[in-house]
Amino acid sequence: MPIYRRRKQPIQITTITDCGNLGFDYQLRRSGRQSISIQVRNGEVRLAAPYSVDEQALHNWLLSKAPWVTGKIQQQRAQRMEVPRRLYCTGEYWSLLDQQLKLTVSIGAAAHCEAVGDNLQVTLSNRSRKTHSEQVRAALERWYQQQAREILTVKTGSTCDLLGITPKAIHLRRTRSKWGHCTPSGEIQYNWLIVQAPEWVIDYLVVHECCHRIHMNHSKSFWSLVESLMPNYKQARKWLKINGHRLSL
Repeated sequence: MPIYRRRKQPIQITTITDCGNLGFDYQLRRSGRQSISIQVRNGEVRLAAPYSVDEQALHNWLLSKAPWVTGKIQQQRAQRMEVPRRLYCTGEYWSLLDQQLKLTVSIGAAAHCEAVGDNLQVTLSNRSRKTHSEQVRAALERWYQQQAREILTVKTGSTCDLLGITPKAIHLRRTRSKWGHCTPSGEIQYNWLIVQAPEWVIDYLVVHECCHRIHMNHSKSFWSLVESLMPNYKQARKWLKINGHRLSL
């Protein structure tokens, strides 16, 4: 007997302009999914829905979520205003753990970046065709990634030792919505910008992801394990929620 496979429905993406009673535009993504979901990111609204839900029902559902959506949009717009405006020039201050490092920019034979005491010294290549700000930004990105690799590798190893587990691969990514992630195979991913946070907040993130090596959920057992290693974890979570958007490059 031949096996007939259900053809996968194509994804249809449409931008919907507000008609006046929602207060915002949104992007509608229709597919063969089974449920409706909504996401607000960077002040933009994305709605995912199955083809089976008609437009009126979808609009009514979105209308019921409108107060929450508009609140999120306002919050994210306000947060964007709080992100430091960087000029990538001498005199700016950059954070690493609990330090505030003063940026000093100079010209040399090769690009280089290093912390010396309370100074963050960036040397630009006199052969580069990029602007000074582009070179400084690139040098800082490489430097922060290097610091993150060293700091997070050590902290992850120490925390895994406390938990009696073996550290697995660590990956660094500049993710948009998560500071950390632990895969089912035990690999841990960090957003390298986290090293701009105070050290106790970084410690919380490491503990959180390492504890997922034992509990791949957010159950009571998971949070009890987190608390046993870091009693003040709630304060660290709150710090990230309030200040995380300020960690930038």
